[in-house]
Amino acid sequence: MQKLKVTEMNRLTVEEFKKKEKTPLIVVLDNVRSLHNVGSIFRTADAFLVQAVYLCGITSTPPNAELHKTALGAENSVEWKYFEETHKALEELRIMGYTIFAIEQARESLPLNSIELNPANKYAIVLGNEVKGVQQTVVDACDGCIEIPQYGTKHSLNVSIAGGIVVWEFFKKLMEERN
Repeated sequence: MQKLKVTEMNRLTVEEFKKKEKTPLIVVLDNVRSLHNVGSIFRTADAFLVQAVYLCGITSTPPNAELHKTALGAENSVEWKYFEETHKALEELRIMGYTIFAIEQARESLPLNSIELNPANKYAIVLGNEVKGVQQTVVDACDGCIEIPQYGTKHSLNVSIAGGIVVWEFFKKLMEERN
């Protein structure tokens, strides 16, 4: 088996990406402090055709050299918007008709592997701070919580890993048949 060269992968240009049909999903970052995590989320959003990334609170925004080290240019292909307060982002999403889920361990959270999504609907997921998670007031403003089932000794995943798992699951359920 021979590894593919980058030139053999037939990836989209930034212009082609911007014109391509997107997954009806927006990722909201609620006070994510690590530039590497933010950059990683951008790369995941690019890989799975996410509509946009909303950066809230202390979350850094492009242009930023440290963010770029992990995003590798995905911050230029994926649409993004900054909000001082996560609640303002959620208000905008609600007006636009999005169903909003916090990715958080909470009473009555839905296991990711059992969630049912309608490809005709629009969704947003909120990922939280590396230490504190999604703010409780933000959780309260969401339509529900999704939890990634975990079977080991640790109680949480890195935010960029959790984001990748959830975005992939949403992509599979909303877009995979189209691509």
